[in-house]
Amino acid sequence: MIVRKANKFDLPYIIKMLRHFRDNAPIEEIKVCNNEEYINTLYATILAGRGVALVAEMDQPIGMILGFIDQNIWDPEIYVLKELCYWVEPEYRGTTAGYRLIKEYNKLAEELREQDRIKMYTMTKMVNSPDLDFSRFGYKKTEEVWVMGA
Repeated sequence: MIVRKANKFDLPYIIKMLRHFRDNAPIEEIKVCNNEEYINTLYATILAGRGVALVAEMDQPIGMILGFIDQNIWDPEIYVLKELCYWVEPEYRGTTAGYRLIKEYNKLAEELREQDRIKMYTMTKMVNSPDLDFSRFGYKKTEEVWVMGA
């Protein structure tokens, strides 16, 4: 298994995994979302340098992390790499795919920090995700997200 930067040819696999991610989200309203044109635009923006896109692959991609560089709410001069989606296909969980994806995401994020393109980076976890402890990768928990109307 390898982890590598995603490219334009990975888009069909990314969309497939995003649909699996969406279908497992704990928010029912999201499960009907299917705006592939928007995903294409967002993915192209990430590949053009506005984020990070990684895939773990064996014969084909089996996991991914997508992150987007955005401004901090308090200061437009502070940019943050925000993880949008972290997914490993269920049949490959328990392998090293997830661990390797996070390690590579952190490595690329640190490179972006060294280049002064970002000040910090984030990881998120859905409430129904496996019980992952991101502190072992150096993260500290700073907030929780609560949803109403979903």
